[in-house]
Amino acid sequence: MDNNAVVTLSHAKKAFGGNEVLKDLSLTVNRGDVLAIIGPSGGGKSTLLRCLTLLETLDSGELSYGDLAVTTAGPDGRAVYGGKAVLAEAKTRFGLVFQNFNLFPHYTVLKNVADAPICVQKRPREEAEAQARELLAKMGLAGKEDMVPCELSGGQQQRVAIARALALNPDVLYFDEPTSALDPELTQDVLRVIRDLAAEHMTMVIVTHEMAFARDVADQLIFMDDGRVVESGRAVDVIGNPTHERTRAFLSRYEQG
Repeated sequence: MDNNAVVTLSHAKKAFGGNEVLKDLSLTVNRGDVLAIIGPSGGGKSTLLRCLTLLETLDSGELSYGDLAVTTAGPDGRAVYGGKAVLAEAKTRFGLVFQNFNLFPHYTVLKNVADAPICVQKRPREEAEAQARELLAKMGLAGKEDMVPCELSGGQQQRVAIARALALNPDVLYFDEPTSALDPELTQDVLRVIRDLAAEHMTMVIVTHEMAFARDVADQLIFMDDGRVVESGRAVDVIGNPTHERTRAFLSRYEQG
């Protein structure tokens, strides 16, 4: 196995009833890489992210985080998940930022960020809160620590969500269309934060509709449609010069970007 690989997914399949949503999909994310995933709605992008973050279970396929095998192939080809300890360890290796923030509404901003390191990782409160303040300052939110989410703009809430995901010191950060619930001005604030993280070589997987952003920030890009990887490669190449007709048709709608 590639020691540089943070996430490895091989031959993933997932169906809901008779609807096959992921069809033999494989990908690898290396340390420091930014992978953008683009494609039409219903193409399987969010299901892929939900399987990678253990919110859904794969029907078959192998998933590893670094040297940690989360699933292996059973004798019948079905995905066999590791036990509780394996899953608990896997969950420490990634952070997830949802499109709708998913902050705890009754917690302060500081508690939203510091809570998991204290409760899940059993880190000392002082240390976790100091790190939370540092992350919030990095997100441009110094002075907002004692507010509750409803007192913040959507863009500020999304930056709190990013700080919360970073607080667990994950190996990889997943974003599920992080700007789709935001207006254009707030979108730019959030994208700026993600650009800064990319500049610091944070490993990230970003499902996005922001094509110019994907082209400028991602190293690698996957175009997904109908549960498959239709085209993949360097982001600048796939967006600037797609080879597959389906990719060209999809991107032609974003030419103005």
